[in-house]
Amino acid sequence: MKKLYTMLLMVLPLGMFAQSNSQHHDKCLTDHYYRQYIQENPEYLKQEQQLEIETHKFVNQYIASKQGSANKSAGVVKVIPVVFHVIHEGGFENISRAQCLNQLETLNKDFRRLNADTTNTPSAFQPLGGDCEVEFRIATLDPQGNCTDGVVRVFSPLTNNARDNVKALSYWPRDKYLNVWVVKSIENTSGGAGIVVGFAQFPGTGSALTDGIVLKNDFTGSIGTAANSGNFGRTATHEIGHWLNLRHIWGDANCGSDFVTDTPTQQAANQSNCPAFPHVTCNNGPNGDMYTNYMDYTNGNCQNIFSIGQCARMNATLNSSTSGRNNLWSSANLIATGTTGTPGAVCVPVADFTNNINIVCEGTTITFTDGSWNGDPTSWQWDFPGGTPASSPLQNPAVQYNTAGVYDVTLTVTNSAGTDSKTLTGNVTVVPALGANAIPYAEGFESITFPGTDWPITNGGGNTWTQTTQASHTGSNAVYINNYTGNTTNTSDIFLTPTYNLTNVTQANLTFWLAFAARSTASTDQLKVYASTSCGQLWAIRYNKSGTTLSTAGVLATNFIPNSTQWRQETVNIASSSYNNKPNVRFKFEYLQNTGNNIYIDDINLDGTVGINEVLEEALDFSVYPNPAMSVATLDFTLTSRQTIRIDVLDVMGRVVNEIAATTLDAGEYQFELPSGLAAGLYSVRLNADGYVTSRKIMINK
Repeated sequence: MKKLYTMLLMVLPLGMFAQSNSQHHDKCLTDHYYRQYIQENPEYLKQEQQLEIETHKFVNQYIASKQGSANKSAGVVKVIPVVFHVIHEGGFENISRAQCLNQLETLNKDFRRLNADTTNTPSAFQPLGGDCEVEFRIATLDPQGNCTDGVVRVFSPLTNNARDNVKALSYWPRDKYLNVWVVKSIENTSGGAGIVVGFAQFPGTGSALTDGIVLKNDFTGSIGTAANSGNFGRTATHEIGHWLNLRHIWGDANCGSDFVTDTPTQQAANQSNCPAFPHVTCNNGPNGDMYTNYMDYTNGNCQNIFSIGQCARMNATLNSSTSGRNNLWSSANLIATGTTGTPGAVCVPVADFTNNINIVCEGTTITFTDGSWNGDPTSWQWDFPGGTPASSPLQNPAVQYNTAGVYDVTLTVTNSAGTDSKTLTGNVTVVPALGANAIPYAEGFESITFPGTDWPITNGGGNTWTQTTQASHTGSNAVYINNYTGNTTNTSDIFLTPTYNLTNVTQANLTFWLAFAARSTASTDQLKVYASTSCGQLWAIRYNKSGTTLSTAGVLATNFIPNSTQWRQETVNIASSSYNNKPNVRFKFEYLQNTGNNIYIDDINLDGTVGINEVLEEALDFSVYPNPAMSVATLDFTLTSRQTIRIDVLDVMGRVVNEIAATTLDAGEYQFELPSGLAAGLYSVRLNADGYVTSRKIMINK
């Protein structure tokens, strides 16, 4: 048993929890999070010391009231209002409200010791199991007093490798709600091994704006995405234990103290599986470790107990004004948050939706999924300009897009409380089934608009891909990301190339010129290049370099602007049947930033060996001139035999804006004029001669 507190807490040292056990996997980052925060904000130590003094005074009286069958007393059950902030990208991490409620059900059983697996607590520890008299309820009123279903949904790439940065996306006052952020993944910042599944903020430390717990989605509850985790919802039980001032049961040190008198001292975390009883460490025989405790690292199906001493410590926190937790369960706050136990009103739904893909080839069917929240809709009205059908009353419709273009999508949802609509502008991009560009192809970023319709980008946060004149491999321009200032760690920034027609092409070869400097030897910046033959629906990695291997200029801590010797030509492996002879190939460049320096890309080139179509290309002798053209332009081609031809003008999105000719011609040389009414911009002139298709770009200036 551990000794009771002493007044040494008055001089609680900064390094009290600084000795982390290096043997355990960092499933929970709470201790690391705490130590880092205290080192950066030592002024919080005084507040923490005050909380420990209050806790010590409270605990003895509480324990005395709970021990012994004759003296055991029932206390007030403290209700904690809860809000779930689901941070998602429209994928599986956007968990259902049912999964959130399932998590609350587990919490309420665990904290009241109503869980069915209490029978698995070793008999030596059975008398120490405590009903903590804490209950968790989903909020039905938001901070403004508006109707809510207690689940807020925010679309953000910050759901990947999440840290405190997700909390600013959606936050409710900590003195009124327990904030629970649910994310796709959590960054492991401790340097330890393993996947992090949650972390919490201790009471009395940290900013009010970051107070709460963060959970990995597939460790939230025991249904939905968490159905196969083996966690049984106990990650939240563990993290809320921290949030209510419990330490890891091994004290985050070799035979350390968790400041609870009835939990045996143990050497280290018990990992994953349930040990055999007794598991003796630190001379804690005959009963050994309390490895079924929620504050250990055993699997969820092994955990089943908070001790009376731990319940005392958590109740001390809920009774302390220093902790910032004492208002949560007040009668006034339960009324303000709609958690008195009275059923809440029906809320107006907030329209939201996702689709499984955004960029598709002509003729592709897209499935749209209703993600509306805050209130359950009873009817749905979808509008799909450019789609078939053009509208739908179904909750999750499937829509086919047959014509190239960029299209909006609108969802209107209704229930008895009201109606809400959401429109995603340019949500669907449909590209021609045939790639817009023939090879050989070269792009030096000298005369195009970047980013643009042909070269779209995705910004992961902070700075992203832009055109620059400060350095280039050839000419005046390149594309780059300024990582030296203003970028965000662990962001993913993407640009896409145009589409290419590799029909009848073998030995395809993609190259580009790269300049990059690692800021330190620890840099893990990464560049990936993907290829797609499905108009961007599916991608395969064909190039991947990181850190100093990626660097072309070694390690450079100053703002990197490459000179002529700091460029390197890179080759993307596409010389396979997966990409050769395919009618529509597109490439994606993804840069994952992590403390690196600036990165530059220039002179993207795509070539290969052309089969019999090369003969047809040469025979056609197809040209468009002058280029650029002010108003009038001529296209010229030669037919070696009688052929059916079609000539179209396409805009940069691949949409046909003018049909010049569709007829059958005898052998001979032919000329056609482009229509004079074209607006200024970049166009493609497409010639189809008996099924062989080729195109030429032309710039119209006005």
